[in-house]
Amino acid sequence: MKQLTHILIGTSLAVATLCTSSCKKVSDKNFLDKTDVGQLNETTVFADSALTHEFLNSVYRDLSYNYYMDNGIYGGGVWSYSDGSDDSECRWTNPATQASPGFNTAQFPGNADYTRFRNVWSTCYGAIRRVNVFIGNVERAPLSATRKTRLVAEAKFLRAYFYYHLLRNYSGVPLLGDKLFTLDEDFNMPRNSFAETVDYIKSEMDAVAGILPTEHLPEDFGRPTKGAALGMKAKLLLLAASPLFNGENPAATNDLKKLTGYEAYDANRWKLAADAAKAVMDMNLYSLIEDNTTAPGYGFYKMQIDRKNTEQVFQIMMNTGRWHENLLLPLSRGGQAYSYPTQQLVDAFTMANGKSITESGSGYSETTPYQNRDPRFYYTIVYNQALWLDRTSNTKKVVDLYWQAPGDGLGTSNNTRTGYLFRKFCNENAGGNFGVTTQVGLVVVRYAEILLNYAEALNEFQGATPEVYQAVEAIRRRAGLNPYQLAAGLTKEQMRTIIRNERRVEFAFEEAHRFYDIKRWKIAERVISGDMIGMRWNRIGTTGAVFSNVTIPATPSTSEIPGGRFTFEKRTFIGPQMYYYPIPQSEINRAGLLVQNPGW
Repeated sequence: MKQLTHILIGTSLAVATLCTSSCKKVSDKNFLDKTDVGQLNETTVFADSALTHEFLNSVYRDLSYNYYMDNGIYGGGVWSYSDGSDDSECRWTNPATQASPGFNTAQFPGNADYTRFRNVWSTCYGAIRRVNVFIGNVERAPLSATRKTRLVAEAKFLRAYFYYHLLRNYSGVPLLGDKLFTLDEDFNMPRNSFAETVDYIKSEMDAVAGILPTEHLPEDFGRPTKGAALGMKAKLLLLAASPLFNGENPAATNDLKKLTGYEAYDANRWKLAADAAKAVMDMNLYSLIEDNTTAPGYGFYKMQIDRKNTEQVFQIMMNTGRWHENLLLPLSRGGQAYSYPTQQLVDAFTMANGKSITESGSGYSETTPYQNRDPRFYYTIVYNQALWLDRTSNTKKVVDLYWQAPGDGLGTSNNTRTGYLFRKFCNENAGGNFGVTTQVGLVVVRYAEILLNYAEALNEFQGATPEVYQAVEAIRRRAGLNPYQLAAGLTKEQMRTIIRNERRVEFAFEEAHRFYDIKRWKIAERVISGDMIGMRWNRIGTTGAVFSNVTIPATPSTSEIPGGRFTFEKRTFIGPQMYYYPIPQSEINRAGLLVQNPGW
């Protein structure tokens, strides 16, 4: 806790990201733009209206640090939370060193103080502390009462968001409220229970939802709205209703059970989650971006590349720049190829007719596996011979991911380990360092999630009702599936399988959905333990686009390379500890009241 204390106190004493009093009026600039800073104290900051705004803006800038890449997009983080699931693998890993972030080696149990675990804890509490500093001082600022009320609501939203992120990683955590600690106070605080943490976040989101506007002016886009608060509440209550926390808590003792989940199952938690999602739907402000005329599923792609649209409920603003393209695209397209989809994720995409690849009549072929797939597949995955813009010719050319292909091939340096790359949120007219300049943010809540949250919660509470069908089929229709309708008379269990798969393909590599979904469903021990699969294509001959995913005869100068599906890594899931991040061991050692999570 002392380490936490120094982080909290230090951020209030050294306001290192504030602009000087000569900075431009807030409405004239992007509220995330940084300006020249000086060493300013709280008295100086909150005596100036612009500096007061900038203090809160500095909290916004921390949102990206706990999105899907640890240490943040700007902080040098290269490990995606998605890579801790069965959906992908990241670049900076191998069976010897992946350890904690990859959830796959025997070294994992000994890493309770691993840097990335500590980063989540310290970053969140650092931001929470700054929010409390802001709330404790904003009344002194030369701002109108109306402006102060709105800014305090924004600050409380941000604080609740950081607590939500702590909750889904650690479960119950110490709740500071509005308290500002001083250096001579006792910081040995116990963890609040899971239920108390959920109730606190819920109450904060309910409170600010009544204050925040339904929409912002363009210069304030990216600040929370009423829909953002209600959307976060819906995410929170779905998490709380899920098996890991609602009746299947793996903690052995009653005291620990209270910290890591509810002690007993309550079906009504699913209803509360459904009602929360329905409240966002009933606002009638949001809708899916649908366009199956330009191309099947084109609306799914448009949603990804538009900075603002009717599907976005809340997103983290990022500075202009091709950072998705730079991180994900192949080296030949100016990217860094940081994350690689697994064959398991590829197989989760249905065919264009909505049938799974193993279903009779689907039309799937192992020799032509990328033909006639769910249109979302083509807007999510770069596969061997997929097209992408080439800088030299300014035309779309094939991306060679086959075995030992020059530049981007499987088995070459710093390229795909699975035979695939991601392209989610990448603009087709850009590369990592060329083409159009992209301006997308990091999606936290969008309407598709609200629909699927509603469908999941209502299905678990009442079964496959017409309302569940309607929500799921809206997602499938927008995806461009034909037909998009589901079979009549599905059971709760059958609909559950469909909803879970829809979440997987709709949100692939997005806000770490899969990572947290398989944990809250308590299926991680089954799906991320064992072989992680990739696809190896071999080129036949030296000219022409002829490839085989089966073993081909060796040539005189090379060894025979097996084609097709292959195991690129074996992972081991250790329960129950892998269901929760550990409270940083350095904090446990210093604070006698902090209790560690199960298995650590």
